[in-house]
Amino acid sequence: MALERLRQWVWAPRPVPLVYDGSRIWLLATSDIERRYRVRNADKEPWTIEWLHSSLRPGEVLYDIGANVGVFSLVGARAARGVRVVAFEPGFANYARLCENIQLNDCGNQVTALPWLLADREGMRTFTYRSTEPGQSRHEMSLDEPAAMPPSPDAITQQMAAIALDTAVERFGLPVPHHIKLDVDGAEALVLIGAAATLRGTQLRSVLVEANAATGDEVTALLSAAGLRLVSTAVRDKAGAPWYGVFQRSPAAP
Repeated sequence: MALERLRQWVWAPRPVPLVYDGSRIWLLATSDIERRYRVRNADKEPWTIEWLHSSLRPGEVLYDIGANVGVFSLVGARAARGVRVVAFEPGFANYARLCENIQLNDCGNQVTALPWLLADREGMRTFTYRSTEPGQSRHEMSLDEPAAMPPSPDAITQQMAAIALDTAVERFGLPVPHHIKLDVDGAEALVLIGAAATLRGTQLRSVLVEANAATGDEVTALLSAAGLRLVSTAVRDKAGAPWYGVFQRSPAAP
């Protein structure tokens, strides 16, 4: 019995503090990518932290689309009193860890985790995992129904039911967002197309989106059409890294 308890202690997930200058946030870390990267997410994306702290007001709603294991959802929940976060994460390992991290930080009343794959419309999509470790990113969603090309024989794929954000908000009565963080590794335009009504809502004040050279122009055009203008950008100091843009609601015409 003592040996079994020792074995459970050795292999149990250990809470690790997020590298972050704000309030203490803990993450469970069992994978190498969680220990090496996720615990340093706040340090690696200071522009995202600055946006959360400068934008969120008490009682507002943040949508974290592509929440991974929940780093920015948890930072957002602590940014101002009474902030509510809706965190979307379809990857099964990340979603499970997201839920664990929410409970670990006693944020169950503030952060709602949803395992939904957001796209331009309802339908089945092929979701291809880069790996199934919690904390992994750069998974891919097929852009068409069904996938335009079959995945490689070694690929880890999962069929998922996708939903448009506008449909989700209307059908499930989600609180409308004041701010959206969007990080979906190449599917940004599809998510934005399915969120057209939400983006036009006058309560939406800002959007932070990760995009790349292939998607950036379309992302900018979609957000501009919704009345959101690009006010700042940031790029990681790394070859081939995506750019991050903050879009804000344009002032109403007099």
